[in-house]
Amino acid sequence: MNFEDALQRFVDEKEDCIIYISGGMIIARILEIGDGFIRIDEKDSESIVNKEHIIRVRSYPKNEKGKKKVVF
Repeated sequence: MNFEDALQRFVDEKEDCIIYISGGMIIARILEIGDGFIRIDEKDSESIVNKEHIIRVRSYPKNEKGKKKVVF
């Protein structure tokens, strides 16, 4: 499995995820995976992130009632 295949799961879910990059973290929805970049939707704006700067991606944690937990 390569990196693009792993990211495709987050594109298919169409839910917010936490993207850890070298300068911090981004809470956003992954819209598209391109050649060397990902296009994300952060609330009201779209951005492009270089895939080389991504350290980790995970689903946004939810509690037992399905509500989003606070992430630090």
